Amino acid sequence: MRILSVLLAASIGATAQRVIPVTFSRPTARLPALHDRAGTYSQELNNNLTGGGYYAQVTVGTPPQTIDLIVDTGSSDVWLLDAHSNLCQSKAMQNYYGYCLSTYDPSKSSTYSVVSDDSFRISYVDRSGAEGDYIRDNFSIGGADIEALQMGLAENTTINSGLLGIGFAANVAASTPYPNIMSLFQDQDLIAIQAYSLYLDDLYAETGTILFGGLDTDKFIGELEIVSIEPDRHGNYSSFTVALSSFTTTADNGTVTNYTRSPVPVILDSGTTLTYLPSSMANRVFRAFDAVDDTSGTGLVFVSCDYLSDNQNLTFDFQFGGNNGPIVRVPIDEMVLDNVQGYIELGLDLPSLPFDNVCSFGLQPNSDYYLLGDTFLRSAYVVYDLTNKQIGLAQANLNSTKSNIVEITQESGIPDASGVASQVSVEQTATVLPGTGNSGGAPTVTVTSTSTPSQSSANVGVRALPAPDWEIMAVAAVVGLCGLMGVGLVVI
Repeated sequence: MRILSVLLAASIGATAQRVIPVTFSRPTARLPALHDRAGTYSQELNNNLTGGGYYAQVTVGTPPQTIDLIVDTGSSDVWLLDAHSNLCQSKAMQNYYGYCLSTYDPSKSSTYSVVSDDSFRISYVDRSGAEGDYIRDNFSIGGADIEALQMGLAENTTINSGLLGIGFAANVAASTPYPNIMSLFQDQDLIAIQAYSLYLDDLYAETGTILFGGLDTDKFIGELEIVSIEPDRHGNYSSFTVALSSFTTTADNGTVTNYTRSPVPVILDSGTTLTYLPSSMANRVFRAFDAVDDTSGTGLVFVSCDYLSDNQNLTFDFQFGGNNGPIVRVPIDEMVLDNVQGYIELGLDLPSLPFDNVCSFGLQPNSDYYLLGDTFLRSAYVVYDLTNKQIGLAQANLNSTKSNIVEITQESGIPDASGVASQVSVEQTATVLPGTGNSGGAPTVTVTSTSTPSQSSANVGVRALPAPDWEIMAVAAVVGLCGLMGVGLVVI
């Protein structure tokens, strides 16, 4: 797995500001074996089929141990995989849950200490989980050093990678809340307030960026608009829940179809690969697209790939915070995913379908949690302001290669910022396509952009698309991630 090093602040012009830039990446493409086990088969498929999983590289301990952690806005604990955990010591468990990725060995760190034995227990809505001790050790990310960060150390786990949970401290798994990584970023004066921005880039990009304490006006289009984070039923702020006021599609011919009957609370969750909406709403979408819901069987929703050629400009439009709120338009190739053929060749059994050209849908029904995962977030530029309980949203400027970083200060909160005027232009300059057997590479992509401010956020990202190739498009998180992002990393 290729994980890129974190960017130093100086490399992108952030030296004069309290901004911590972190580049994260997805694993290299590969198709894992299919594991037909109850409850996890479909989740693993979802994770691998949709290119899920974004990893940030950190160091922990003295001397520093390099570890790759899954970036998760849906949870609040940083936790590490103990090198001597039950999963890492058992080949039988690894055959079932997947082999261990980056691990941490507390015996090799002179600054490691135990906070409380056997007190770390975390579980997620996909029924995966981990348990062990709460510990403290020195932690470094993006050139910023945090002293004595409290973390979970997983000794028993069904998850084969640690997590970088960057949600509200109130949502940590401990029975008594503790200052989590976002709290310590501010307490140790590394950032001005607890805020960060997230830029995943498109489905075909290998990397994205988090800016702790800042935002990048070259990574979004038009105005950054603000919506309020919704408290839970107890009045507490424990997740990045916002009001989805409208969900529509706009067809190539301009026809708009509305699937919303009332506002829906949705969680913005980078630890989830797909988008999960109420079953009634999702079913209306499936009927409109003649999609087949097989989530009770293979765990997938199937749809005809013909939409990718017959409705190339169709968008799924998400509006937040009322009629005047921000709109994020998701292109059809983020929701209709040409990624099934490789798994069919590996033995995936399809149900009876009314179409032959089979794709999977990046949207699924759920009756308990409504999550906007990576199939949505790749089209959005999102600023998370934990201090002021606000979210900033704009259309992502995909494939941007420039930066204009602005610090988020105590006085400004999310600033009144304008992004670029329009989506960067993309030109393919090579004729070799992946999977053709000649030179073996994807087309060279030349990207240009402008930083002219704009008042419009209606642009939809133009992406550098290689020819459809299931092996390239099914960017695997790794063998046996067992649904780590299939249903979503929201803590229960």
